[in-house]
Amino acid sequence: MRRNFSWSAIFASLGGFLLGFAIARLPSSHVGWRIAYIVLGGLASWIVIPLAPHGSLNLSPMVFLVVALTSGVWEGVAVAVAGPVIAACWNALFLPSRWRRPLAEVLSDGGEAGVALVVASASVWFLGGWKLELERVTLLSAACLLIIVALQAVRISVARRIRLGRVTALLYRASAGHQGALFLAVGLAWAIVEMIGPLGILLTTIVVIEMYYPWKLLGEQRDLFLKSLQMISNAVDLKDPYTAYHSRRVAEYSAMVAREIGIDEAEVERIRIGALMHDIGKVAVPSALIRKPSKLTEEEMNLMKTHVEAGASVIEGLEILNRSADIVRHHHENYDGSGYPSGLKGRDIPFGARIVFVADAFDALTTDRPYRKGRSPDEALRILEANSNTQFDPIAVKALGSVIRHGLQIPF
Repeated sequence: MRRNFSWSAIFASLGGFLLGFAIARLPSSHVGWRIAYIVLGGLASWIVIPLAPHGSLNLSPMVFLVVALTSGVWEGVAVAVAGPVIAACWNALFLPSRWRRPLAEVLSDGGEAGVALVVASASVWFLGGWKLELERVTLLSAACLLIIVALQAVRISVARRIRLGRVTALLYRASAGHQGALFLAVGLAWAIVEMIGPLGILLTTIVVIEMYYPWKLLGEQRDLFLKSLQMISNAVDLKDPYTAYHSRRVAEYSAMVAREIGIDEAEVERIRIGALMHDIGKVAVPSALIRKPSKLTEEEMNLMKTHVEAGASVIEGLEILNRSADIVRHHHENYDGSGYPSGLKGRDIPFGARIVFVADAFDALTTDRPYRKGRSPDEALRILEANSNTQFDPIAVKALGSVIRHGLQIPF
């Protein structure tokens, strides 16, 4: 959280500086078109394209790149920095407060776009000067789009502690098609502006927005769905005041362990979602049983064990979640085959379920309970290591140990 705030603060400051510098250098003529460009840039920034499993793009580069090519770099910078702010104002009017992004993040988006345009423009000038030739249009567009994704990769790497090379490759793969479409759209819009004037930016941007609007709706629906599930998960955890935010912590630990092992990021996201939902079946378990401070009877334990099958049944029918159903169903299987519900052993247990089991146990050990204080991460790790190869997967336990030695920060 602190790293994310620092990044946002730095680029929000850079964005403010670039916007002020750009405004100071703009001529006093054509103010009407300048305002229209900024409003259009805001509309394009509002169309956000989600990139699975991390990151996003918006359509604002199409506007500010064409403006930079036809009206000058600093006019393009003004549109790049101000566009996300305009989009945030529209969101403030139409979205509930809990779905709005913090102002620092919005300003940071503008700062990243402004920096990308300035760096790309400087590169073009260094390689041969600023000319409205097709080669220069191509170079500026490609460089700016690549820099935008690179900056986002660094931001995600810093905020989520993912190796930079890993997240950079992931983002470039996920965004390649959209980057290509934006690249072609910039070239087309520039050519139309050269033929009919500034009206060409408006016409081409509206067409592209119309094409991409369904992507925005799909992304919003997915985000809303996942946030709703997280709220349900929190509600389940709150059935016991000692396990508040337990599922969110288990999800974060599971993702850290999976990345330490070297699992593909798409699979990491599947494991994270499975971990977030791992206790969803407890909605079918009486609250009094969950809160019981003493040892459960055999009958009570059998009832508690039903939560894994109940949870898997809940998410199997949901398209976004059904790939994580095996994690929810088998996250209490012991490595030696003595667990439940299926008595699976060793590598027969889904790898994601083995990771979530370790993360679940680690959080349980480090959390205060009515009958004991939570243990330190090192003490909890020693307990997990003592039960490695019997209860827990040794690979997952070893990876958790590496995460702890690298400086584990307990979330929430």
